[in-house]
Amino acid sequence: MIEDTLSALGRVIVQLIKWIIIDAIIEGVVYGYGYLSLKLITLGKYPKANQHNDILCIISGVISIAVTISIIVLFSS
Repeated sequence: MIEDTLSALGRVIVQLIKWIIIDAIIEGVVYGYGYLSLKLITLGKYPKANQHNDILCIISGVISIAVTISIIVLFSS
């Protein structure tokens, strides 16, 4: 009985830690890369500071990371 409870509690803690790490990676790395990419491509005009562009920055971050990795693979071979 106690072992089952501790096991379930351990699984919940591990899932929480995984969620925090994944969320930190998405928000910290992908969002930041997308935000920077949009700023560079639009010469600082977009995304504007007073608007909520989280999804747009994340999507552009994923695309920018994929393009960057593709360019690195292309030129390293």
